[in-house]
Amino acid sequence: MSNLLAARIIAILFLISTSSYTIADSLSYEFLVASDFLSQLGKNSWSLSLAALLEFVNCAAVVGISVIIYPIIKPYSQRVAIGYLSGRLIEAATLLPAAVILITLSAMGEKMLAGSLDQVEQLYVMGTALKHERFATFSMGMLSLALAGFSLNVTFFKYRMVPRLLSGLGLVGYAMLLLKVIFDFLDVSISGTWMYIPGGLFEFLLPIWLLFKGFDLSHKPNPQSC
Repeated sequence: MSNLLAARIIAILFLISTSSYTIADSLSYEFLVASDFLSQLGKNSWSLSLAALLEFVNCAAVVGISVIIYPIIKPYSQRVAIGYLSGRLIEAATLLPAAVILITLSAMGEKMLAGSLDQVEQLYVMGTALKHERFATFSMGMLSLALAGFSLNVTFFKYRMVPRLLSGLGLVGYAMLLLKVIFDFLDVSISGTWMYIPGGLFEFLLPIWLLFKGFDLSHKPNPQSC
């Protein structure tokens, strides 16, 4: 597979990953944060099923990116190549249960709407626990993504595989994602969705660059440094 073809496939997978998860989040977020979330989820089961499907698509795209980019990164740093592959696989493995939880919550909402009133409190207790579990799995996935993405962009930056302005944006974006995950675990109030912006911008601009230019593989590493 040529460099440009591999880069274009990676670019398409990045766009699929970003767009599928963004759409999935827009379909589910409003219902998940509602005070009567189970009722809302039960009434909108079709939207939740679509959101879960898109989250599965995101996981598949994430795995595809890591597999295809592995032989490109390996000559520059085998440790980074293995680390990035492992990190994205861990990300996919943690996000898959989150998608399953979404389907489970939707089914619980439908059961609540069809059941008797004495089941409501028990279902909401279980539903709240599942929401916390979904948040925890998402956070672990983002932690893995942040570490893997940061190490990848160190290699990009060092060997100028993409413009340094772009890889620098990636370094900032993934560093802020790591801080966002830590702040969320610590319940620090300065954390907000704005911390996703640099990483999101990078994951939009990188595939655009790769579609037209591919990777610059002209700056060969010193064999002893690999």
